Amino acid sequence: MALHLPRIPLSPVLAKLPPLHLKNPTDYNLAFGTLGLIILVLTAPHTGGWRLLRLGVIAPLCIGVFGYLILCTEDEHDFNQWGVATLMGSFIMRIWEFFIFFPPEENCHRLLPRSQVHPTPSSNGHLDAKKSDSSTHQPKKTDDEVLIPEPIPPPFTLAKFYWSFSLWFSYRGIGWNTTCPLSPSSRQHPYIRQSSRKHFAFVQMRKWIISYLVDDFFRSIRNIYSAQFFSGLPGAIPYTHLSQFERGLNSTAVVVRIYFSLVNSHIAMSIICVIIGGILGWETEMFAPWGWPPLFGDLGELWKYPGLSTLWSRTWQGYNRRWLYVLGWIGIGENILGLTHTGISSHPTIPPVPKSQTLSNGNGASSPSNPSGQITPSHPLPTSPLPPIDPHPNSPRSIRRKMSTRLMVQNLIKSFITFLLSGLSHDIGSLALILKNHRHQEIYLSDVLRLTPFFIVQPFALAFEALIKTHWRTWKANHHPTWSKHREGRGGERGNEPGWLVLTERLVGFIWTWTWLGYTARFFVEGTAQLGAFRRDGGRELFWTFWGGVIWGKWYI
Repeated sequence: MALHLPRIPLSPVLAKLPPLHLKNPTDYNLAFGTLGLIILVLTAPHTGGWRLLRLGVIAPLCIGVFGYLILCTEDEHDFNQWGVATLMGSFIMRIWEFFIFFPPEENCHRLLPRSQVHPTPSSNGHLDAKKSDSSTHQPKKTDDEVLIPEPIPPPFTLAKFYWSFSLWFSYRGIGWNTTCPLSPSSRQHPYIRQSSRKHFAFVQMRKWIISYLVDDFFRSIRNIYSAQFFSGLPGAIPYTHLSQFERGLNSTAVVVRIYFSLVNSHIAMSIICVIIGGILGWETEMFAPWGWPPLFGDLGELWKYPGLSTLWSRTWQGYNRRWLYVLGWIGIGENILGLTHTGISSHPTIPPVPKSQTLSNGNGASSPSNPSGQITPSHPLPTSPLPPIDPHPNSPRSIRRKMSTRLMVQNLIKSFITFLLSGLSHDIGSLALILKNHRHQEIYLSDVLRLTPFFIVQPFALAFEALIKTHWRTWKANHHPTWSKHREGRGGERGNEPGWLVLTERLVGFIWTWTWLGYTARFFVEGTAQLGAFRRDGGRELFWTFWGGVIWGKWYI
C-alpha cells in the first residue's frame, strides 16, 4: 500500500544521476576512508577553526560521499541494496548531529563505575584489563556501582582517537550517557562486567546457529512457498489477495529477515571485538562482553510488560534512537516549532573537564558549559514506562503527574516527527531499491515512501495505549490501593493484585501489541516485497539452504 501523496514526479531529477555500477574496491575504500576521516576529525578540538572545518568542509564532504554511495552504486544482493543504503542514510543523520547541531564534546560522555575513574585510563585510551578487570577484584561488583562521567580526553591524543572511535561505532550508546534503555535480559550474564569472554563467545555462537536455522526456514518460505508474492515483479500477488494465514506467514518472514540481518552482524562483530579486547587487554565498551548486550529483548519481557511502549522503548534495537531524538524531538519539535521541552535525561551529570583542557587555549578544547546529557532521554516517547520498569505500577510513586492536554498534544506532534524521520530514513533504502530494480520506469514520490506509513501510525497507537494505561492504573490506585502494597514471600512483583487480574492484563496487552503490529506491518511487508528486496530471479546468485532442501527438495534458492 503506497502513501497517498500528490503524484510528484522524481524521474526528471533521478535521470540526471550517473548510471549505477556494481560496488567495486574503490567504493569500499571510499566508504571506509570516509569513516576514518570522521574519526580523525572528531579527535581534533571542536572550537574555533576546527569547528568551522567540521561544519563547512567535512560535513558536506562526508554527506556527499554517502549520498553518492546510496544513489550511484548497486549491490549484487537486493536486500543489501536496501539495508546498506538505509545504514548510509543513518550515517548522514549522525553527521548532522555530531558535526552541525550537537557536538559530541558538549553532549556526550562515557560513564564508568566510580572505582574505574580514579585510575587514569592508559595512554592508549583503554582501561587496562589488569587494572579494571573485575575478575581480579572479586569483592567488587562494578555493575552495582554508581556510574559517573569520564573526563573527555584532550584533543590530538590516542585516547581521544579511541574515544571518537567508540562514539561513532557505539550505535546504541552502550557505556555512554546516550545509551538506550536495556531490557532485563541485557543486564545479566554473559553481558555484564563480570562475564568471561569464553562464556560470552559460546553463548553468541549458540545464538548464531539458532538464528541461522530460523532465518533459513523463513528464507525458504519467502523464496519457495510464497515466491509469487515476494518476486517483486509486475503481476506479483498483491497483499490484499492473500489469506489471513498467508498474511501472517509472509509478515513473519519479513520480520525474521530484518531481525536476523541485524542480529547476525551484531553477533559477528561482538565476537571479533571481544576477542581483540581479550588479546590486547582492553575493557572498554567496544571490546568487552558488557558492551555487546542483545539487540532485542525476548518475548518473555513483552509478556511480562506488554505494550507498544515496551516494544519500542526497551525490546527494540535502538540503533537510531539517539539521532532521532536530538534531531526530531529536540531539533525540529522544540527548537524549530517551539514546543515545550519534555523528556527525561538519562544521566544529567556534567562530565568533569581535565585541567589540561580547561587551561588550554592552543588546542581549543575548553568547554566550560558542557551540557552533557541534558538532551538525552531514557526514551523519546513519553508514553513509555518510567525507567526502570516499576514492579509496583499502581503505587503512589509510580503514578504519573497528570499531564495537560496541551502537553499531550505537543508530545504527540514530537512523536510523530520522530517516527516520520525514522520512516524516511528507511525509505532511503527504498529509493536505492527503485534505482536498481525500477530505474527505467516513471518514479513518483509516493513510489519511494513505501515504508513510512508503518512508522507514522505508531505514535497514535502509543498515545491511545498511554491514555488507557493511565486511566486504568489511576482507577486501580483509587479503588484498590491495597493492590500496590508489597506482598511478602512473592517478590512483590505486582503487589497484592489478584493473579487472574495480572494474567488478564498481560494477555490483553500482549494481544493488543501483536494485533496492532500485525495489522500495520502490511505497509512494511508489501512495500519491501514490491520494491524487490527479496527477488531471486534474473540470474541472481543462489545460496545453499538446509530447510529448503529437507522440506521442498530445493537445496539452492
